[in-house]
Amino acid sequence: MNLYNFNQNKLELGLIDLTYDEQYMKKLLILFVLMIIILGGCTPLFSSSASIVADEEIVATITPIATALPSPTLSPYSIEALEERTYGEGDLNVEYLWERNEDFVRYYITYPSDGLTIHGFIDVPEGEGPFPVVIALHGYIPASEYETLDYSTRYADSIARQGYIVLHPNMRNFPPSDSPERIRDSLTGYTVDVMNLLALVRNMAGHEGIFENADIERLGIWGHSLGGGIALRVATLVDDIDAIVLYAAVTQRYNDDPIGLPVYDLRVIDAPFSIHHGTEDDTVSISWTETICSTLENLGKTHQCFYYEGQPHTFLRQGSSDALFIQRTVAFFNEYLK
Repeated sequence: MNLYNFNQNKLELGLIDLTYDEQYMKKLLILFVLMIIILGGCTPLFSSSASIVADEEIVATITPIATALPSPTLSPYSIEALEERTYGEGDLNVEYLWERNEDFVRYYITYPSDGLTIHGFIDVPEGEGPFPVVIALHGYIPASEYETLDYSTRYADSIARQGYIVLHPNMRNFPPSDSPERIRDSLTGYTVDVMNLLALVRNMAGHEGIFENADIERLGIWGHSLGGGIALRVATLVDDIDAIVLYAAVTQRYNDDPIGLPVYDLRVIDAPFSIHHGTEDDTVSISWTETICSTLENLGKTHQCFYYEGQPHTFLRQGSSDALFIQRTVAFFNEYLK
């Protein structure tokens, strides 16, 4: 008997069990009914409008995720990061009256900056005032040779004698200020030291003390060499600086820093410039001053540029060049701050 005839006989005899097949078919039927119920309130599965709804649902799911992504972290050395910082925490301390001159009094001061103690001096003119304020920033000197009354003191004193309060900080790494580990930060640490000093003086201006007669609304900045680069950085951050003097300033080196961050932005600086450089400077290339003067000219900024024949990086005291530089500096501040 072949297999077909055998199964046919069993079927006829009722010996084949249909229970399993019936259960399988019932499961399929139930599943199909459930699918109809679930989809009953939705657009038909294969309609074009269903595809649009599905796309919209995907977008609605993705969009919140995209907006929740964190923005790129600013470099702590960038102009933008410095603009977002707060300055002037703590107290500026007048440690003692250091020296009384005919035209001004010198005070020794300390103040906090980034957890460091920064030292320096303040020249305050004799008289009632009010007196404009000038920040004077020294250049680089090896720490083993640096003294608080350094070579830039004569320039600070010359400005003070003409009726200006002069702020002269010893920035970090210049003793006796604290000296953290030196890092390539595009002048950021030094800039923070100046910004903290300026904020503290703003808080004290007009109140009893050495800044009682300070007119912080008439503000100038002076910088030599390294200090000139810092002056540019501060002027980029402080809108109300009214006059800038650069003396053999480091204007290009840090803008070419491998970090790739601009140190200053001449486009946002509205203050007039007075720029000075010796032709025999073998420390800072005179071409840097030529470049910044050309850039200021192209930007339509108010500026004056002077070149001193035969003068080195720091002008020699003998001869007429140093005295002429001081005379021009005072005349420039008088024009724009008085």
